[in-house]
Amino acid sequence: MLLASCAAAGAQQVPGEKRLRVVHTNDVHGHLLSAPTPWSGGRPVGGMAVLAAYFDSAAAHFDGPTLVLSGGDDMQGTAVSNLSAGRAAIQAMNAAGYDAAALGNHEFDWGQDTLRARVRESRFPWLAANLYLAGTTRNPAWVRPWVMIRRGGVKVAVVGVALAETPRIVLPDRVAGLEFGPEAPAIDRSARQARAAGADFVVVAIHSGAVCTEPGRAPEEASTGCTGDVLDVARALTERVDLIVGGHTHRRVVTEQGGVPVLEAGSYSEGFSVTDLARSGGRTRVAYRAVRVPWADSVHPDTAVARIVGAWDRRVRAVSESPVASLAAALDTVGGDFPLGRLMADGFRRVAHAQAALVNDGSIRRGLPAGTLTFGDLYELQPFKNMVVVQDVTGGVLRAALENALGKNGKPDANVAGITVAYDPAAPAGARVRSVRLDDGRELGDADRISLASSEFVAAGGDGYTMLRGVAARSSGVLDIDAVIAHLRALPQPAAAPTDKRWVPVRVDPAR
Repeated sequence: MLLASCAAAGAQQVPGEKRLRVVHTNDVHGHLLSAPTPWSGGRPVGGMAVLAAYFDSAAAHFDGPTLVLSGGDDMQGTAVSNLSAGRAAIQAMNAAGYDAAALGNHEFDWGQDTLRARVRESRFPWLAANLYLAGTTRNPAWVRPWVMIRRGGVKVAVVGVALAETPRIVLPDRVAGLEFGPEAPAIDRSARQARAAGADFVVVAIHSGAVCTEPGRAPEEASTGCTGDVLDVARALTERVDLIVGGHTHRRVVTEQGGVPVLEAGSYSEGFSVTDLARSGGRTRVAYRAVRVPWADSVHPDTAVARIVGAWDRRVRAVSESPVASLAAALDTVGGDFPLGRLMADGFRRVAHAQAALVNDGSIRRGLPAGTLTFGDLYELQPFKNMVVVQDVTGGVLRAALENALGKNGKPDANVAGITVAYDPAAPAGARVRSVRLDDGRELGDADRISLASSEFVAAGGDGYTMLRGVAARSSGVLDIDAVIAHLRALPQPAAAPTDKRWVPVRVDPAR
């Protein structure tokens, strides 16, 4: 009785009241297998077969219909999913009983042809009310803005929303012919249509999230100090919705905006949210909200899902478990200038024979354990299969790229190789980089030229690196993951990551 403690499960039902339970995940990123996490104390967490068992329990212990929704980014991220181009994830989600999914930005990572194939294989609709054919207001035929689900005498409209900034953070060719509109107007339009069609509840599944200063620890504990795009979207709505389930920021979020519950359930199948809604007399009340950890040792995994995941795991295990190198010490991803990122930048620079390299931190998806490293470990570290490319840039363009890496808060969000960057974190945005020095100690002038290695994603202007978009890029012929593997293998074993600081904060007196 995993969810028997849920307050709404035993609440007194009002005559004529309509009730709904919504279970949701987000940013599973192909994590179909249970595994310990850095925070779980060795206990295995998550995996799609375990999640499916919790979903079944949530439905069994609620007097009313239950929907299972996804906030997007489901397929891309692990060898077991990526080596099947997401097919393994879709088969597992089908068996787990998902009812609808918002379209995440990483759903585009293998291109639109592959995405359409995965959509065709899905037994649930993919939703994106703000996705249009370029130059039109028409949604692509393979995605729907919203869907009405009738279950247990209740009509539930699920509105799906893609991340409006998707074109900025994926390769341009992946979204060619598509436009991503603002989220709130698309939700309002769909919500009006859904209410006119008689929806009892309108639930929004959006690939957008928040960050909270205090995320809350216990399942029932609300998050505080929350800010983020999903809350901005909720604040901009003019039509009434009953629940918003999000994603993208990989955080635990249990909050509300304007009386509407807003939830995000972490990432990597390590959490799921449960929300109960009850409607009577024209009013909707939220009976329960929570984000729970799906402990793998507290449930019997769903056997049908386990068979699917196990079969795919066996197919890729010979590749994913093959050793590629060894590491002297575990490496995490704490801070904007960290040893693992520097090691990866060194690898890019090495294979591209470039003077400098830049690796955006958003492409680094996990830490690495000490000891033997497998191909699966490295695949999860950098699962995007981006080509390492080289661009001949001026010092001024590189300085602009480094300013972009400092972001809005003046903290590095990229790792570099071949250069040392002195920056003033207190200076205004655009004026933080004080100097860029090459490894030989020479300061790089704005008119000097330098060869810069990065991923094709960064070179194409992704993550705000628009200053690189117009610079010709030549391919190294090496994928990002292979660059890191080759560099690791070239180091003395067990390999050690570089410890030198390549971003050096300085304080410049504005009066000088």
